[in-house]
Amino acid sequence: MSVLKATFTHYGCLVTMAAMLTVSSCGRATGPVFPGIVAPAPSEAGIYLYRRGALAAYAQPFTVLVDGKRAGQLANASYMHLPLMPGRHTLQIAPGGIAPVSSVQVQADAGANAFYEFVFPTGWQLLPSFGGAGIEARAEPEALTALQVLRSM
Repeated sequence: MSVLKATFTHYGCLVTMAAMLTVSSCGRATGPVFPGIVAPAPSEAGIYLYRRGALAAYAQPFTVLVDGKRAGQLANASYMHLPLMPGRHTLQIAPGGIAPVSSVQVQADAGANAFYEFVFPTGWQLLPSFGGAGIEARAEPEALTALQVLRSM
């Protein structure tokens, strides 16, 4: 009986390690750490969109859309810099699965940067449908503090 118990323990450890390796390699931002703000050209606008690190949805990258067109993915603890033409744009984040798409209208001003964070409840409040998720505007000082530890995709 003890041989059988040891075998199950051994295989259980192997399965756990394989799962941890799989999760740690999926959907993570691998680009460089945030280098600082890029000043947009006078005829362009810059949008910084970010997602802080969390254990919730750790290995799940979210699809980012700008004006209905795919712009990339936002992984755990990552950011995107989106150079846009000045004017009104729609930013959307689609977590996937049964989660609804979060959407916000943004005003991109020529020669200026704007900052937005994708937030969702974590811990005991986390729902598979990402209920309560949204894209929220952030002031530059607050965004810079968060961006310092994030990576690009």
